Amino acid sequence: MANAKTGETKPKLYALELGRFVAALVVMFCHTEYFLDTHMVNPAVPMFGGFTFPGPFGVQYFFVLSGFVMASAHYRDFGNIAAIPRFWWRRVCRIYPAYWLALTIPVYYVYSDGALTAGHLLTVALLSPWHTNEFILAAWSLRYELVFYIMFGLTMLPYVGKPLLAFWVFFTFWRWSLLNVLHFHPPFLFAVNHVVAIYGERFAAVFEIFFFAGLAIGYAYIKRRINPWLCAGMLLGGAVLVGSQLRHEAWGLGYGDPTISVRMALGVAGVILGLAGLERAGWLRLGSWAGRLGMLSYPLYVVHVPLLNVADHVLHKRLLTAPELYTGFIVLSLVCLIAAALVTVLFDQPLQRQLRRLEGKRRGVLPPRPPLGLRPRPH
Repeated sequence: MANAKTGETKPKLYALELGRFVAALVVMFCHTEYFLDTHMVNPAVPMFGGFTFPGPFGVQYFFVLSGFVMASAHYRDFGNIAAIPRFWWRRVCRIYPAYWLALTIPVYYVYSDGALTAGHLLTVALLSPWHTNEFILAAWSLRYELVFYIMFGLTMLPYVGKPLLAFWVFFTFWRWSLLNVLHFHPPFLFAVNHVVAIYGERFAAVFEIFFFAGLAIGYAYIKRRINPWLCAGMLLGGAVLVGSQLRHEAWGLGYGDPTISVRMALGVAGVILGLAGLERAGWLRLGSWAGRLGMLSYPLYVVHVPLLNVADHVLHKRLLTAPELYTGFIVLSLVCLIAAALVTVLFDQPLQRQLRRLEGKRRGVLPPRPPLGLRPRPH
């Protein structure tokens, strides 16, 4: 990650990059298994003996990691109004290009069916937080990411930014947890809740709890050099807490009630902060290969569902035997991984470098080149 003021590159946390890739992989496995389940000859005999990959847990990891990255990379930008448009521009450049590329596949099929309108396409392409129609199944979480970006940028405002953050946190917890725990019902919050439920449900949803947990550990990571033994304890404790809550979320197939979400957020936060602290202390050493895998995570996340849509059109209503199901799972997983690698190397990373270079020239600062081990090798 780069310092917003100097352009100086901070060391990557390869453990978190590897975790990002594993989370995307789990989501891809979950969707692939679900897709193949709709084509099985005998639904009474599910794949993998009934085991289902916990895709929702991968999304929870993304949300906590998003808060961690924003807090640790931009904590010095609080109170700096000039940093807000720069932050938003970088986030837009990061999220939209790969998403638009992946969107071409479902748009083609929807357009061929004659069911595409300009207004519908615009809301889908812009990932509007106020709409729910998706052409890519995984895109619902990107709408929450945009909410995080919008709100976090506003919290950088001088004077009002931090009070806004405090109110955002308080209102979200009141809405989902404190209301039922403390029975604290001030009338003005009921009025605000009513407005939010109508016009901005995603701005105070239960998923914000995961983002807030990431903000907290990101700030702690920057401000405190935590003892490695304590980091190991947080990693172990977080893993145990996550494991104990998975059964309440149907082993990762759902998101649970708000109280469970709070515990899951704390567990995932413990894992992330523990990994980050151990790597900073030198107890955990991963090579640049983990960083390269981390680069694949976002393209894999947005590309795999459109590819599964293509496979669905190819198979149509064909039913598959058990050997065909497992062969299909392996083949589809490999196709998605290869496609994600091609998108990363040939499109996403070159475009990101050019966008950073353009921003650096505009500001009179040339962004540093990535370490050699993280550059895609020329073909």
